[in-house]
Amino acid sequence: MAGKILIVEDDRAIAQSLTRLLAREEYYIVAKSTAEEGIDLIREDPSFDLALLDVTLPGRDGFYCCRELRSLGWRGAVIMLTGRSLSIEKVTGLESGADDYLTKPFDPAELLARLRAHLRRTRDYNTSGDQIDQITVDDSLTVDSRIRDAVVRGEPAHLTDREFELLLLLARSLGTALDKGWLFQQIWGCSPEMGIKALAVYVRRLRQKIEVDADNPKYVQTVRGFGYRLGGD
Repeated sequence: MAGKILIVEDDRAIAQSLTRLLAREEYYIVAKSTAEEGIDLIREDPSFDLALLDVTLPGRDGFYCCRELRSLGWRGAVIMLTGRSLSIEKVTGLESGADDYLTKPFDPAELLARLRAHLRRTRDYNTSGDQIDQITVDDSLTVDSRIRDAVVRGEPAHLTDREFELLLLLARSLGTALDKGWLFQQIWGCSPEMGIKALAVYVRRLRQKIEVDADNPKYVQTVRGFGYRLGGD
């Protein structure tokens, strides 16, 4: 099986079109029409690899659905689908825990390319051995490739895949400033239209999970006009 995909889309015609498209690629698909149904499904079966969430749903919207999926600890990829192309909406989606964003109407080939990239990235990390299983930043922060998470003051940080990828890149060059454009290309690659704003959103989310004070970060430090570096003791 190519992968398990959840579709949360209230427009029946779009949901059926997506289901046919993905079924031809031999993905296992379950389609739901409300945020609550999607959340309940992942709660019962967290083995899904990716979710396609429509932003505009009856009742609770796609942003709510995404936040709730992340609160369950689900770490699959999330691609938001919307009929609007507002930058603020894209940022809201990313802040909710989404990994990518597509504006309707979209090219089916582009959707498939992005979907494959997200699934491939996750599987590559899960199946390929990293050169170093653990990177100890200091007594309070360890980056652990075996569990794809950070351990912060003895507790798991519950990072999403993208958050972990960002932290791992910084940790592998501990103390060295990395160009934000390079970081963006390494992590997003397939989503250039999101721009550097997407990286800034993930930096903020990462800080909220590993820093004592996200507004005065000790670890993920901004190098003004250039990018970011990971500091420590």
